[in-house]
Amino acid sequence: MRRLPTGVLCVLACMTVLGCRSSAGITLLFAGDIMLGRAVESAASSRRDWTFPFRRVATRLQAADVAFGNLECVAATAAADAAHAMFPADPRSLEGLREAGFDVMSLANNHTADAGLGALAEMATRLGDLGIAVTGLRYLPAGQRPTILRANGLRVGFLAYSWSAGEFLPRDGEPSIARTRRDEMAADIVAARGEVDYLVVSLHMGADLARRSGAGQQEKARAAIDAGADLVVGHHPHVPQEVERYRDRFIAYSLGDFVFDHPDLSVDGALIEVTLVAGHPVRLAWLRTRINPEMQPEVIGETVWAGEALTGPDASLN
Repeated sequence: MRRLPTGVLCVLACMTVLGCRSSAGITLLFAGDIMLGRAVESAASSRRDWTFPFRRVATRLQAADVAFGNLECVAATAAADAAHAMFPADPRSLEGLREAGFDVMSLANNHTADAGLGALAEMATRLGDLGIAVTGLRYLPAGQRPTILRANGLRVGFLAYSWSAGEFLPRDGEPSIARTRRDEMAADIVAARGEVDYLVVSLHMGADLARRSGAGQQEKARAAIDAGADLVVGHHPHVPQEVERYRDRFIAYSLGDFVFDHPDLSVDGALIEVTLVAGHPVRLAWLRTRINPEMQPEVIGETVWAGEALTGPDASLN
């Protein structure tokens, strides 16, 4: 996506953007869990190159009009001294996300609040200063507002939720993680629907290492579609799961790990690439990724669905 000044991104993320659907095609690209600490940080910092983890996939990310990922770490100054932060990361590592081509990051997962809500707010601010929009936060007592980006005249909205918001209790007026509570999600989606042309909902949930989605994931994801979402993308199980066509919309239940450092657990992930024309999907690409020993994801295979594969009765595509 063409880089906009930080202030422009903030305005687009916080207000209703007026406009009509563009007939030009746009491409949205989605990645799963991204953890920038521990061995990933060591691989990048030893080379003095915060973009190093993304070197083998950056071209594909940069080619997308909008690139999305789930940031599962705490890249903030407060994280270094936080006893409960499982994945602390150098704040400078966020520069790699910008250079790799990411436009919007979800912070709605079970580890971004490990160092407290102050560190969460600091990381969100740092991302904004880099020109990367943030989704997945809510400010009590209000619901979550959609993050809205414009690409070729199309308003693309993002909402994100996590099964766990950490142990720190949110307070009014402070950012906290939006939870996967069905009624709250539905209210947010209904409110966002009129502000966007295409609405993406990100869900961080599911059983670790399960290769197929569970009943809870299916219920929440399908409820999001029923409420008005156009696409649901999931993560948390650390491995990819199936892509489902549901009411002529699509659910990618888990994209697995995109950048992580636990090869004994999983090195598998996926990118899903959605091409829209006039706000409607005309092509889906499922890009299988694998993390190499240097902590870099590489694309190892691609499946494409288009035409008749995008319509018809509800079914799993893979």
